[in-house]
Amino acid sequence: MRISLSVSLPNKLVHELARLAKSENMSRSEIIKLALRDFLIDKQIQCLREKLVPHAHEKGIFTDEDVFRSFGS
Repeated sequence: MRISLSVSLPNKLVHELARLAKSENMSRSEIIKLALRDFLIDKQIQCLREKLVPHAHEKGIFTDEDVFRSFGS
């Protein structure tokens, strides 16, 4: 099921969106859908990170190297 939304954007952003849509041979809707999907994924990752980092710190994991070391040997 699809729902149409009406979004108000500043003129400058509308022009940039139109220019990008033309150069990428995509519709404005496609670009906005992709951008929103990426934004929501980033937010989900950020929320997970905020929940998991304190647990990692309790175990002495502070860096990527610590993570790799904990799964090594």
